[in-house]
Amino acid sequence: MKKIWILISIPLFFLSGCGIAVVPQSTATARVDLADNSISETKSGITITARIHDQEVAPYLMDNNLTSFNLTLANNTHHEVSLPLESFLLVDNEDRQYRPVEPDRLQEILKQNSPYLIPYPYVGYYYLEDIEKAGAARTFDSALPYYAENHPQDTLAGSLPAGAIIPGSKVSGTIFFMVDFSTLTSIELRGYLPGTSMSAPADFVLPFSIEKK
Repeated sequence: MKKIWILISIPLFFLSGCGIAVVPQSTATARVDLADNSISETKSGITITARIHDQEVAPYLMDNNLTSFNLTLANNTHHEVSLPLESFLLVDNEDRQYRPVEPDRLQEILKQNSPYLIPYPYVGYYYLEDIEKAGAARTFDSALPYYAENHPQDTLAGSLPAGAIIPGSKVSGTIFFMVDFSTLTSIELRGYLPGTSMSAPADFVLPFSIEKK
């Protein structure tokens, strides 16, 4: 058991020791709020505010890293506006593009990795045998899957709401991308208003620098 603990401790040490800061960068039209490290831009009566939410939503047993941004979409026009997931795009410093993870795919990823969605330091389980022991000790019987600490449904519940935004209202939530920041130096979160082609310049460009600590 000691050998297993040492092997697991090593990657956790490097994760905690090699931090990455995702820092919003102001532009001529985008404003940074240092209070919460968010960045906002307004166009045609629509304001998009973004900040990094979680750099590693599901860091264990994943081929690719899942990252989330918190968005607030404010409609200051006199008509309804819809900004679905396909309105957003992430582009890195090497011009690679990333599209948001769809809800069905996100749910699949989170369910596959749910026993490993644990904060650091230790909360929940590190060993499969711990999960088995806890399962044997439970006094209730349920066909539903048991999650160690973080529940996939909680993550999904915080996703950016779909549907139209009525005049004078706003919505907030998270969107998710499969992207690893460790090899990047900057990213741009781009937004497109209804009717704007993805081939055209984005209506909203929210840049972030990626700084190694």
